[in-house]
Amino acid sequence: MRFLFLFYKTFFKFNLEPPKKLISIIFILKLLTYYSIIGSKHFHVGIIIMKELIIQTFDLTKAFGKTIAVNKLNLQVSGGIFGFLGPNGAGKTTTIKMLIGSLFPTSGRIELFGKDISGKEGINIHKRLGYVPEHPTYFDDMTAEGILDYIGSIFHLSKTEIKTRIAHLLQLVNLTEARNRIIAKYSAGMKQRIGIAQALMNNPDLLVLDEITSNLDPMGRNEMIDLLKELRKEGKTMFISTHILPEVQKMNADSIGIIDRGHLIMEGTIEELNERLGVKMIRISPNHELLRDAITPFATKITEETDALLVETDKKDEVWQTVANISLQNSIPITEFRSSGLEIEQIFMKAIESENGQGGKK
Repeated sequence: MRFLFLFYKTFFKFNLEPPKKLISIIFILKLLTYYSIIGSKHFHVGIIIMKELIIQTFDLTKAFGKTIAVNKLNLQVSGGIFGFLGPNGAGKTTTIKMLIGSLFPTSGRIELFGKDISGKEGINIHKRLGYVPEHPTYFDDMTAEGILDYIGSIFHLSKTEIKTRIAHLLQLVNLTEARNRIIAKYSAGMKQRIGIAQALMNNPDLLVLDEITSNLDPMGRNEMIDLLKELRKEGKTMFISTHILPEVQKMNADSIGIIDRGHLIMEGTIEELNERLGVKMIRISPNHELLRDAITPFATKITEETDALLVETDKKDEVWQTVANISLQNSIPITEFRSSGLEIEQIFMKAIESENGQGGKK
């Protein structure tokens, strides 16, 4: 923000001569470039703060008797695909039910689009939301076209709007040819896709999807992932709860939150979480016994492939120095040394392990 203020003063406030104004602007642009390269962490945070928060929760808590299902949850979702990850029973579905208004919190509050959903505008806020449960149910004697027409009437859409939306959505979810088939004869994948279509009937800004791929076969999962990516291109925000971690990776989730036993234990982009964990995956080729033995003290985990070592470590520099020394001393040509961050499944496991370790110390 300081840079924007400085730019504004330079351009509009000060009556500088053109050459001086140009020099000042070049200087500011250099500062921006400098901070975007070596200060990217702080520069990136600044950009995130400027984004509108679609979902924000404040110490959100839900108790069922003495059982606390969700415990002081503080979420921030700013757009794109947000993966809400956790093992079964972690509190994902309970959180979703509170987001959509079907379950009241024991304490804490929820804001959608910057407004408290418990306030006077709660109904209007939820009109901007679409929801698909893990096991959607329909009137089995209805067709796809019939259910969408019914949903459109609930939202008081005109007949013209309903007709236009139905045609667009059936094409989007690839059900145009099955529009007049009764839903009872649909496959599991087709039922999930018509669920997406009905959730989009009111053209919501936010989609809340509970375990959307859990009941699908591999082909159905890939079709669903492609559909979700397409919806992101259209500007939709998607809050997706799942325990199937590789699929969140395939979705290229913009950010994730990890919940366990009601606690939010990590939240952020994949890059931010990797930076926080400080762990790298390094692929080293060849798989040589001398290399493996030498780097073992610096590795938290080593996986052997036919001609490569996959090394998990928080000591990348030490691993590289060791590999270089062993290579020179023993004439072992290194054909690959490639470092990358952890994938979502690895981040999830690290987060859960860390939480369980801390829990054991309490």
